[in-house]
This record gives sequence, C-alpha cells and structure tokens, in this order.
Amino acid sequence: MNVATDLIILGGGCSGLSLGMHLARLGGSCPRTVILESRTHYANDRTWCFWGGFGCDSEQLATRRWGSFSISTATDRVTRRCNENPYLMVSSKDFYDAALREITQVPQIRLNTGTPVEGDVVKRNGLWHVVTEKGEYSAPWILDTRPGANPPDGSRASHQPTLWQSFLGKEITVGEDLFDEGCAELMNFSESTPGNILFLYVLPYSKREALVEATVFGPQPMGAADLEQPFRTLAQHRLNGFPQTTGRTEHGILPMGVPVENLKVDPTYVRAGLMAGGARPSSGYAFQRIWRWSQACTSALAEGRPPIPHPRDTTLTRAMDSLFLRVLRAHPELAPDLFLTLFSKVDPARMARFMSDRGTLADCAAIISSLPSSPFLQELPGAVAAALGLTSGMEKPSR
Repeated sequence: MNVATDLIILGGGCSGLSLGMHLARLGGSCPRTVILESRTHYANDRTWCFWGGFGCDSEQLATRRWGSFSISTATDRVTRRCNENPYLMVSSKDFYDAALREITQVPQIRLNTGTPVEGDVVKRNGLWHVVTEKGEYSAPWILDTRPGANPPDGSRASHQPTLWQSFLGKEITVGEDLFDEGCAELMNFSESTPGNILFLYVLPYSKREALVEATVFGPQPMGAADLEQPFRTLAQHRLNGFPQTTGRTEHGILPMGVPVENLKVDPTYVRAGLMAGGARPSSGYAFQRIWRWSQACTSALAEGRPPIPHPRDTTLTRAMDSLFLRVLRAHPELAPDLFLTLFSKVDPARMARFMSDRGTLADCAAIISSLPSSPFLQELPGAVAAALGLTSGMEKPSR
C-alpha cells in the first residue's frame, strides 16, 4: 500500500493529537492528514497540569482544579490562594477521548494506531516517504512529534537538557483523612539525595484519595524502577505510615532546558513536542504550550503554508530559565529554600503568568528581586550567553 497525502504527523501523543483536533475543526478545508502512532490503543497513562484563568479553550478539558497550593521544606511550609488562576488537571483519558471524537468526524484525517515507523524518513522528488509494516506514506510536509523511545544518548551534547525531570506517580487511597482536597501540594521537600533535587507532588482528589508523585530534577533521566525507592520513602513520610491501596501508575521524563531549534534544515520537515520546545524549560509544563502551538500550526496549514515549529521564548525568558536551571544544577541543596522563598514572596498571579508564558516585565522583576543574589550572579554570564545562543548552555556551571 502506498498512500499519498498532504501532511504526515509522526506520533499521536499530546502534540500530534492536539494538532489533529485543531485541524479537524477546519472541516472541509482540512488538509489530507495521516497520523502514524506506534501504540495500538490509548490508555489513561498520564496527567497534564497547568494554571488556568487565562481564557484558553483547553481549560474546558480540565476535570480537577485546586484553588490553593503549598510548598514545604523539612522546616517550613507556605500555602497560597490561587482562585484567580486555579491549578488545573487534564487526565489523558479525557484528552484522548476528546481528540479521537473530533478527529474521527473528519474524513480528511486518518489516525493509524499500531503503525511504528521503520527506518529513516527520506525525501525523494519533493516528497517525504515514511515506511511502515502496513505500507508506505508520502507527503510534501512532515510534522515529527516523536520524543524517541529513549532520551538522547548524548551524541549531540548541544541538544541535551540542563536537567531532567523524572517522576513516578501513583493514585492512592488511604483509610484516614490526610489530604486537603482544595490544595495542591506542588513541592514537598522532606528528603534529599546527593546531586539531585527530590520532592513529593500531591494532587488530592478527596480527603483520602490523591495522585502522589515522587519527582527528581537531576543531571540524568531516571526510569520507573529507579524511582520506586524514593517514592516509597517520600510517600511513607507524607502518609504518616498509614496503609494504602494503589491504583493507576504513571511515569515520565521531561527535559528542562533543551535548546529550541528545528533539527531538520528542510522547512518542510518540522520537529515538535517535548524534545523540540513543547515543554517550558524551567518547569516542564507543556500542555498549554503545545495547545497554543497546535492552534498556530493549524492556522499556517490552513493558509497553505508548511507546518511551523514551536516559537522561541523571548530572550528575557530564556535567560531567566537558563539562569534558574544553572543555579539548580550547580547547587541542588539550595532548591528547597529557593522554591519556598520564590512562592512565598511573589504574588501567585504573577507566578501563574510567568509559568504560563504570559509574564510581564513587572512579573519578571518581582521574581528576580525575590531570590538571593549571590548564586545567581555567579551563573549569570553563562546563562546570558546561552540565551543569546553564544554557547550550548551545557558547559559546566560554576561552583
């Protein structure tokens, strides 16, 4: 079988399906599109969170919300109200169901699951050719959202993140009222590990049910098995030793600080997704960035233009993110107090705007003034150089 189409989307995850949803909304003017996804079916395998209150239509997909959040260290805790910008959660089940419902209504889009790509994608006579065991597909445009089966192997150091965010989460139920169902525990620093930043992330569903995640910011990605012991240690401490039953489990690895660039020179082959600018470097938040990109990419395609990559952040945002990540990498032991100070001193609405790519100059100034100057001044030259593209951002941070 040889299928000719207008656009091939490689990967039907968050990025591929978000773009598919928006293309479907073009109706009859939607370009002929094939989405090639390796998995055979969709499962409730992850969650996405973001700050709401900005009028984005993606907020309609949220099934849970919290009007306050907390940051804790071994000695202190701060709780802030965020009703103006509530913390929202989208379950992958709800997202997949909504995406498949819209995509399957439009005959111009075909979602082929169980269809991994075989070998390299090649260009011949102006068309990209993709080979699968089910046949060959060709199109003038390729949108590649695949993160890869594994993180990059280090062969291209300039494209390595400053840090990796690895997490293992489990939905748990306990027999006592342990959770404040209106408060998301964004960071609970009760333990530490040398060279890494370790904390517990708790999203309560009720007083006795929650999604609990052990999260590590570190120089190397960590698999689910590597995170089992940190999860048990952190959960035991947070749950006061109460017995628990475990439901759904999720594991993920997010890049923090990947340079945004289209790795293919040809503008008709575009990279998108987590490893291509879909995640905010300083936090790993991705859902809203991907959603906004998919809207912009759809507009380009509707006008007959090639797909577009994720936009580069502003120089100021890149510099601030690079600086913060460099400090965390050089001084992981400072992380608990840095995050506690940041969220204690800066108004929650300012933090929500900044982490949602909507920060003003005043927001940036408030964030900068809230943090201790010494470790940041030490890393400032390298962060500015990385933001301006003068270095890869991967040279060893100062100590």
